[in-house]
Amino acid sequence: MLRAMGDSGRWLACVLLVLGACGDDDGGDPMDGSVGVDAALDMGPSCTELLWDSDSGEMTRWPEPMLLVDDDATGTGFRLEVGDRWAPTFEGVRGYQPVFLEDLPTLDGFGNSAQAYFQFGRHFDEGLLPNGVETGAPGAGLGIVVLGETPRLEPVLVETTDEGSTLMMAPMHPLPEQGWAAAFVTRDLTDAARGCLEPSPSMVDLLASPGPRDAEALAALTDLGVITEPSELVAITTFPIQTLTDDSRTIAADIAGRVPEEIDAPVCTDESAWRRCEGSFEAIDYRGDDGVILRDPGDPLDTATTYRLPYTVWLPLDPPDGALPTIVWGSGLGSGRGQGSALASFAVPEGYAVIAIDPVQHGEHPSVPEGESSDALVTVLRFFTLGYDLPARNLAPLVLRDHWRQSTYDKLQLVERIQAGIDLDGDDAPDLDADRLTYLGVSLGGIMGVEPLALTDAFGAAVLVVPGGRVSAIIADSSRFAPLITLATPAGVSDGQVRRFFPVLQTLLERGDAATYAPHVLEDRFDETDPPSVLAGIVLDDDTVPNVANYALMRAMGLPLVAELVRPEPGFDTAIAAPLSGNRFDGNRTAGFLQFDLVDDDGVIEAATHDNVGRSDVGVDAWLAFLEGHFADGLAVIVDPYERTGLAHGPPPEE
Repeated sequence: MLRAMGDSGRWLACVLLVLGACGDDDGGDPMDGSVGVDAALDMGPSCTELLWDSDSGEMTRWPEPMLLVDDDATGTGFRLEVGDRWAPTFEGVRGYQPVFLEDLPTLDGFGNSAQAYFQFGRHFDEGLLPNGVETGAPGAGLGIVVLGETPRLEPVLVETTDEGSTLMMAPMHPLPEQGWAAAFVTRDLTDAARGCLEPSPSMVDLLASPGPRDAEALAALTDLGVITEPSELVAITTFPIQTLTDDSRTIAADIAGRVPEEIDAPVCTDESAWRRCEGSFEAIDYRGDDGVILRDPGDPLDTATTYRLPYTVWLPLDPPDGALPTIVWGSGLGSGRGQGSALASFAVPEGYAVIAIDPVQHGEHPSVPEGESSDALVTVLRFFTLGYDLPARNLAPLVLRDHWRQSTYDKLQLVERIQAGIDLDGDDAPDLDADRLTYLGVSLGGIMGVEPLALTDAFGAAVLVVPGGRVSAIIADSSRFAPLITLATPAGVSDGQVRRFFPVLQTLLERGDAATYAPHVLEDRFDETDPPSVLAGIVLDDDTVPNVANYALMRAMGLPLVAELVRPEPGFDTAIAAPLSGNRFDGNRTAGFLQFDLVDDDGVIEAATHDNVGRSDVGVDAWLAFLEGHFADGLAVIVDPYERTGLAHGPPPEE
C-alpha cells in the first residue's frame, strides 16, 4: 500500500522515522550526536559517559531548556526558540525542519507526559535498571523531581534505545501545568552502567555553576535524599511544563455562554430495529485558517468560522412518553458516526437513545476535503497529518493536536444543542433527556471522551473502551502501526533515531492529549463542577492502543483496577472487589477499570482484542450494567462481567 503511494509513501518513511534524512544512505544523522553506534560503544572504553555538549547544537537530552527565551505574553513567561545554533539537529531532514523551526516556537514550555531522555556513549545493563514505583524513592539512580513549595519525586517508566545507550523516562502521572520539573540520573546507576558512569564536560560545568532553576532542582534532590552533593549527579535537565488547558477552558466557557440557534427538524426513518434520525446544526470551528489554535492566555478567540455538523440519532421505534436517557457515542479511528449503530444495537432495546457526530477528518465531518475518500486508511493518514504538505512539510503536529481539540469542541456544542432541546417527532418537546446524558466511546472515541468529561458536568456517567493517553505512544508502541514503520524505514535510519523523536512529538501534542485532561475528570475539577462516574475497559496486549498508553490514562485519571487482577502493571498490583459502586465523590460516584483477556464469540472462546471487546458478551455486560445502575438511581455499578457470564480468565484455548 505504501509503495503505491509514491511520494507520500516515501514521505511517510521520513515522518514516522522522523530523524532520518530521505535519500541519505550513509547511516549518519545529525540527531545522533555525530557518533555512530560502533563509535559510541568504543567511547570511553571502560566508562559510560553522558554525550550532552552545550555547544554542539545536537539535542542529546530532552527536554532541552537551552531552547527557552523570555516572553512575558505567555502563561509561563517563556517561549521555545529554535535558531541556527540547533541546525545540526534537523539539517538534511527534508520537509521536517518546520516541526522544529515553526511548531516548537509556539510552545511556552515542555511536556507533562512526554518522555525525557539522556544519550550516553555506552550501553547500560537493562536488567539492572530500575522501573516504575521504585524510581519514586531515593537511591533509584534516575527519575523526575517536581519542583515547588513541596518538591516530590515522580516515579517514571524506563526504557532504553540506541542499543541501550539512551535512557528514556516517562512520568507515571502527568506533571503539573506551568510548573517546573527536572529529570536526572545519579551515580546510583553505576552498576547498571557496567561499573562506570560519568557526566560530560558540559554537565560538569553546569553542576559547578548552576542557574537558578538548576540550583532549585539540586536543592530539592538534596532535601529529598537523592543526592548529598551535586557531584553525585551524572545528568540533569530542568524545565517548565507548558500552558496546557487555557485554550480549551476558554473555549468551553465560550460555548456554554452562547444561546444555541434553533435547528431544523431532522429527517427520521423507521428501520427494522430502531428509528434513525439525521440532522445537522451550526458549529463554530475555533481553529484558524491553517487548522491550528495559536493564542496566549487572555487573547481573544477566533469564532469567525462555522460549519454545519451532521448528527445521527437512533431511538426505539415505539418510545415511551417523555425524553429518553441518551448516550453520546464516540467513534473509533477511521470510522464515522455511523459506527454508533453498533452501540444502538444493544442500547436501543434497553430504551436508550444514541446520538453521534463525526470526529474531525472522519466520515461526513465538514473538515474532510470535498471529494476525498472516506476509506479507513486514507482517513487515518489524513487525521494524523501524514504527508501534510509535500514536499515543504511532511508532518503537522499542531494540526493533529487540534484535530483532537476541535473534536472536543464539537462534542461540547452538541451537548449544548441537546440541553437546548432536540425535537425528533415534531411535537415541540425535546426527545433526548439532557439530565440523563452519558457518554460511551471506543478506541479513538474513548480517548476523545476524556477532554469533554473534564470540561463539562453534563455527562453523569461515561464508559471509555480501550482508550489511552500519551497519544504518541500509539504510533511508537502499537504493533498495528509497526508494519507501516518497518515498510517505510529508509536505509541507514536507526531505531534510536525513531524513538528519540517521539518525546518531541508528544511535547507538541500535549494540549490535546487525553492524559492532560484526565486528572481533571474526577478530582481536580475545573470550576468545581461535579464529576461523572467513569468505567474504562482495557484489553491485555492491545495491538492498536498499546497497554503503555492504556495504563498512562488510568493512572492520570486515578482509576483503580476492579474485579480481578489479571496482570499486574506499574501502579496496579491489586484489584478492588466487584461489584463496586460509590467509591468516589463522597459515595456519589463510581470509578474504575476492568482488564479483559478473553471473549466468547458465539460460543468460541478467543483472546480479547481491540476490535472485539466492545461488542463482546463480557464487554456489553459491563457497559450496560454500569449505565443501568447510573440511570436507575444515579449510582453506576462496576460488575465483574466474567463472573456474571461464566467465562473464566486465562489463556485462550489452542486452536
